[in-house]
Amino acid sequence: MKKVVSVLLLALLSGCAKPSDGPTAGNIRSATLPNTNEKIRVIELANAPATPMSPSLVESSTGPGLTALRNTGYNSQRLRRGDVIDITVLDTGEDGLFSSTQSKTLNLGRFTVDQNGSVNLPFIGKKRVIDSTPEGLQSQVVTGLKGSAVNPQAVVTVVDKPTSAVMLSGAVKTPGKLALTARQERVMDAINQSGGPTVAPGAAQVTVVRGTQRASASLDRIMREDRQNIRLSPDDQIMIDGDASSFTALGAFKSAGEFQFETGKMTLAQAVGRAGGLLDDRADARNVYVFRNEIVNVPTKAPSGSKDPVALTPTMKPVIYHVNMRDASSIALMQLFQMQKGDVLYASNAPLVDSAKLLTVFQKSVPTAAAPQPGGSN
Repeated sequence: MKKVVSVLLLALLSGCAKPSDGPTAGNIRSATLPNTNEKIRVIELANAPATPMSPSLVESSTGPGLTALRNTGYNSQRLRRGDVIDITVLDTGEDGLFSSTQSKTLNLGRFTVDQNGSVNLPFIGKKRVIDSTPEGLQSQVVTGLKGSAVNPQAVVTVVDKPTSAVMLSGAVKTPGKLALTARQERVMDAINQSGGPTVAPGAAQVTVVRGTQRASASLDRIMREDRQNIRLSPDDQIMIDGDASSFTALGAFKSAGEFQFETGKMTLAQAVGRAGGLLDDRADARNVYVFRNEIVNVPTKAPSGSKDPVALTPTMKPVIYHVNMRDASSIALMQLFQMQKGDVLYASNAPLVDSAKLLTVFQKSVPTAAAPQPGGSN
């Protein structure tokens, strides 16, 4: 009689919540978004793109990148803030500026280019000289002296030029200041002179800040595209973000956990191998899933005046890819499917495993008769 009750109780409880390490295949296929109750798409691996791109990879591999900044480079001949210049004026005429002196030359003095890029010169006034050459400033001086001198000439000499440098920070071996030279160093020159990156190129994001402007590109893109390897300007700040990509393996894997990898260089087959493969006594090889957030184009109402009443707006949405590892063709497809940053790899339990867990819980919960007290009556 007790065995019958136990079987009936097990059948009753099996319709209720069962102990499990995660969602079942049925739960996954019926999953919805919490706010909108919109069903999350479950895509078969055979219908998945061979190389889907994550949002971070799309952003770093498209767009202008570092070319958004002017590719002017450093010119040691151009005047910059902090430069000290000496100006001497000559006048070969009989009248004018030097008519009351015996000398035909006059040293106007030494001047420092201020933070606004200007110098205040006698007889001429304030002149903006930033990015000008000494020869260009000589022309400005001559033009400013006309009317005060008959045939003025000017000589501009750079007396002191503080070192022009860029600052490197982040995932490089030797962060710090790097002096620029007449060689017109580029981004890769600065990174290499700092000992190189401390992470793989695919995991490094390079950001150049120039004044109020900033631009970013992945390091591997800079290495591939020469136009991304822009010339540096004084006071540029170069930041290398070395946040490595990672995926998380959950469920019936031999080694569940978080694993780092280089974006674009790990397939789904390799990810399963990194997690140690499936547990033979627990995993349901027919139901392995990849949870991912992807950019999808969602139809929205177009702005007023638009010819097309419907516009496509890029939106981040979760997507689930289903893999049946009992199907031999899936193994081949897994070698083409690229893992992306933030992916969650999940292997569900086989149905009998959860039922066995339930039976174990039930057996532990059945009370047993207390042992009789010593010396007690029968």
